[in-house]
Amino acid sequence: MGCCISKSTIQPVTVDKRQTFRSKNVSSDLKITYNDLKSIDDHALQTPKSVENSINELADYLAKPANSELETIRSFYVWICNNISYNATAFFSGTSAVTEPSGVLKSKSSVCEGYARLFQALCVAKNIKCQKISGFSKGYGHQLGTILSYQNKTDHAWNVVFVSGKWRFIETTWGAGHINNKRTFVKEFSNFYFLTKPEHFIEDHFPYINNDVEGSKEWQLLQKPVSLEEFSKTLKTTNVAREWGVIFPSNKNEVVKVDRKASISMESKQVTLTNVSVNLYGSSRELCNESVVIVKNNFSNYTITITPRKIGKHMLQIFGTVDESQHVMPNLTEYLIECTSIEDEFMPYPEHSGFYGPSTDCKLRGFANSESIAAFQICQNGEFEFIIKTNRAVKCSADIFETDGSRSSDFVMVEQSNNSVCVKARFIKQGYYKITLFSELEGNDTYSEAMNILVLNKKAAKIATPFPQTYSSTNEYNCHLIEPLVRNIPSNSIVRFAMASPVIQQLLIDGKVYKKENDQLWDITVKTGDSGVLAVSAQKDNNINSYSYIYQYVVD
Repeated sequence: MGCCISKSTIQPVTVDKRQTFRSKNVSSDLKITYNDLKSIDDHALQTPKSVENSINELADYLAKPANSELETIRSFYVWICNNISYNATAFFSGTSAVTEPSGVLKSKSSVCEGYARLFQALCVAKNIKCQKISGFSKGYGHQLGTILSYQNKTDHAWNVVFVSGKWRFIETTWGAGHINNKRTFVKEFSNFYFLTKPEHFIEDHFPYINNDVEGSKEWQLLQKPVSLEEFSKTLKTTNVAREWGVIFPSNKNEVVKVDRKASISMESKQVTLTNVSVNLYGSSRELCNESVVIVKNNFSNYTITITPRKIGKHMLQIFGTVDESQHVMPNLTEYLIECTSIEDEFMPYPEHSGFYGPSTDCKLRGFANSESIAAFQICQNGEFEFIIKTNRAVKCSADIFETDGSRSSDFVMVEQSNNSVCVKARFIKQGYYKITLFSELEGNDTYSEAMNILVLNKKAAKIATPFPQTYSSTNEYNCHLIEPLVRNIPSNSIVRFAMASPVIQQLLIDGKVYKKENDQLWDITVKTGDSGVLAVSAQKDNNINSYSYIYQYVVD
């Protein structure tokens, strides 16, 4: 089955693709944009019913404003894609659909054979070279991992048309819309299948005409034709991924063999992806996202790591978007994951809906070197920190997320200066953690995600206690705490308190005032009392009597 295209290969966001790609060239070698064809499109969309009685009459009308064969075939393409509906009932029931051109014109419904024959008939009526091509496709019902042979029956038909000096592809069936999960046809016009590049077309179309293997190769329109086995194995990306230049260079086949762990590289060559996400499904279609993670390596490169919990087959879906306002991200591709062995001790990844690494707007937030911060890091002893340079004062906070979804700000501490942000974290267990850094976006006082870091902690921290409680004044005063870096301190004991701040003039600790005597560190010895709370307050102006909290400890 493949005559029609499924929803999963169509961008799942309602857009007018004719408007989206108006400024884009129709083809890399044609100096014409979709905007140049707008008047042709409008003419085709306004076709009166009175000229739809015969092929010749319709062809004459559609070609009337055209100044070239390219504009004529564009008019044919737009009219067919917007007026012929796919006969899903015939496709799924196995009954015959009308495919003879005049019958398709009358019924306004057909399957791929009828779409292709109607387009060819319109071209013949205007003496334009056109052929109908039959072959195999990766359309509706395509099963990942299926290896086709020439003994299989071909399942699809499309066209090639000779225009502007060479043969080019036309796919009106898939350009008209798709089949949804209810097995009904949904009209959704697409420019992608108008003069599609051969290197894009071969991902889901393989010509095989009249049992002629060698003769059919020329209709791939490629300098180096591929075999049917290569076509079967090669990864199919969606039209969205192909338009955006998203590729998967490390795994070019749709089946990935996994021995304990596997990685898939992804590159976005033409656009900036604002978000990327993945879903991993088990053999029973259960979601297994604790076994997959995606890390952003740099501006346009990503690595997807799969560590299955169970042996067997899984399906990996990869999504991406160039627009953060989209509520549903378009599908980019799908892999079949065949796992033959698993880790001796499975360690789940934290729940996370996107990629690890800096957000695409990190520089706008004031972070100067966010790309140099590794999105995946290893911590050996439970005590972890990283420093990000800033080009201005940045307000931010951070949280830690464990693999069970629990969230905590107690085991992470943010320290700021005028030119950097330091994030310290403490991990009390072995395993994976997510650190999320939040900050204000310039012009918006609401905190949002600036960066996500994935950390593998090899050994639990020796002291399983939170950091001291901090306040907004802690960062406002650019405080740097040296010790104690734990919230719980012993009662009736001598405790050293050491910190630095370029602006604080006085400290108030347990009712006692300490004044700054030089530019060195604050280094104070405090005798704690019985159990309770010990607060550290600060004052940056000697002329003001009020103090602001900067740290709070628990004495026990």
